[in-house]
Amino acid sequence: MAVLVVAWPTAAGAQWGYPYPYPYPLAPEASLRLDVKPRDAQVYVDGYYAGVVDEFDGTFQRLHVLPGQHEIVIYKEGYRSVHERLYLSVNSSRKLTHELAPLPAGEPNEPIPTPAAEPEPPPDAGNAAPPAGRRGPQPRRGPDAPDRPERQETTGSVAIRVQPPDAEVLIDGERWAGTSDDDRLIVQLSEGRHQVEVRKPGFRPLTMEVEIRRGETAPVNVSLTPN
Repeated sequence: MAVLVVAWPTAAGAQWGYPYPYPYPLAPEASLRLDVKPRDAQVYVDGYYAGVVDEFDGTFQRLHVLPGQHEIVIYKEGYRSVHERLYLSVNSSRKLTHELAPLPAGEPNEPIPTPAAEPEPPPDAGNAAPPAGRRGPQPRRGPDAPDRPERQETTGSVAIRVQPPDAEVLIDGERWAGTSDDDRLIVQLSEGRHQVEVRKPGFRPLTMEVEIRRGETAPVNVSLTPN
């Protein structure tokens, strides 16, 4: 009897671009392919160094990240950095195309991206669950542990569908990119009113205000009119 053994790549051996390793090889993921020049520019995910563009620009080369919202920064000394804030759904794949512009003579380099500082833990952090987004086993409460009040949800989300689909979307003046499987851009926002702007060269821009309620998703459908 012949036995055929197939070796699948593990989380350590596969080309993971995320700053901290996946503890589970089959964890849900999303991916990015980078078509960026110069190819030796550095890639940062949420402030963490992931590698250089050349590692993520081939047919079988991808920057693998956890699904959700991320900030991608392409950085190289002597060039203006590219910042992309996007939402990636489970098993989605996106391609980012950019060409870094050289800095004018005398203009200083932009600072190297760094991770956002984590908030100080509360006094009883020893018994608290790990921060949201971190993987790993959740601590079990003992039988005599007092009940803790559930944390109130203070955010909602907006689901934006635009035509043409490559139009630029800005929320409160900040550019967003990335769609889910049904061609919607889904962004988590704080409760309250937010300004949404959609624009594309050759079309009339559209600006509106959206009311975000906690725990709810506000749908927004936009169709730009050609000039």
